[in-house]
Amino acid sequence: MTSDSRFTVPLYSVALAAFHLAMPSSTLNGWAGKAGLLTSLPGSGREPRLPFIGLVEAQFYRELRKAGLSMQAITAGMREVRAELGDRMLEKGVLAHDGLDILMNLATRGNPDWERARDHQGGLPKIIEIGLKPVVYVDDDLPGRIHLTAYGGALVVADPRYSFGQPIVESSGARVEDILGMFKGGIGEMDLT
Repeated sequence: MTSDSRFTVPLYSVALAAFHLAMPSSTLNGWAGKAGLLTSLPGSGREPRLPFIGLVEAQFYRELRKAGLSMQAITAGMREVRAELGDRMLEKGVLAHDGLDILMNLATRGNPDWERARDHQGGLPKIIEIGLKPVVYVDDDLPGRIHLTAYGGALVVADPRYSFGQPIVESSGARVEDILGMFKGGIGEMDLT
């Protein structure tokens, strides 16, 4: 495993990540636990155990589910992708889907060489949608920022370089947690867009 802080620094508890992804924490806990689909660090209870890359992976799986891929296709495909590519599995231009299965590009140069991840069937001519649309890549072609699509019209991002990786409203830099605290404290309404 890499020493890159995006992979090694626990930023999110499972419950907090699930909240920001608008999904049940039990689902996310299953993905991080025995399913082995998320990069997760040692920890228990409410302690942060998901690094930034774990949040990116969870957002990716959420988007695949929204696109109609079955959990079986995601699980089988991503286990193969992780085994084949390791920490570089979310590298720019490597993953896509065709509406049914996860596809991976194993070409190192030139034309893409797409194959179905779960069984390595090659010769797949058409990619319907790249699966990592919410991800913003940095110089090393790995995720550096993610748009959390669960917030609908509000552009909420997580970036490990700002606010200790906690989700912020991109236009103002305000932490989502602080905004929610103001609402709970009775400050009033704010426009998150």
